[in-house]
Amino acid sequence: MATISEEHERLLDTDGFVVESPAGDVGWVEEVWLGEEGEPEAVAVRTGDGQHGLLLGEDVVTVDRDNRWIVVPEDPRLLELDAPHLTSSRAPTEPGKVAASWATTGASLHVTPRPRHLWHVPYRPSEPRRAPRRMAERPLWQGIAALLTMIALLVAATITLAYVIAHLVTGTAY
Repeated sequence: MATISEEHERLLDTDGFVVESPAGDVGWVEEVWLGEEGEPEAVAVRTGDGQHGLLLGEDVVTVDRDNRWIVVPEDPRLLELDAPHLTSSRAPTEPGKVAASWATTGASLHVTPRPRHLWHVPYRPSEPRRAPRRMAERPLWQGIAALLTMIALLVAATITLAYVIAHLVTGTAY
């Protein structure tokens, strides 16, 4: 029998996991929510149609880390999340401290999972895209090698052009 601690531990590091039900994909995990003791107790889910919901840990059937799935019952209970709110501390001891929080509206989200016959088709229309990675600067020796190669090619092209022009004008390249 799993203890409460083990139940909550299984939600650790599940950001980006797909939320699956027997009827199909429900959405994917945006972030893990921690409880009072700092243990994961719920996950924020983004559905395929762009809605935000809260899935409590007690509603999770299992976590499949190999396939990056969180498995839920056929009709999962997702609580609708209200818009996030930002608050800043006005206390003189904590200047500039900012806190952001989400709260549920109390309503349940009714999510229609993707049908089984579309499971093989990649589908995440509203999934946030990763920020493009900045290209790393090439090492200095590669820049010098490219420069010397270009100079050698220019010299070879100039010499070849000189011989071709001489051959066309005089009939001999020498």
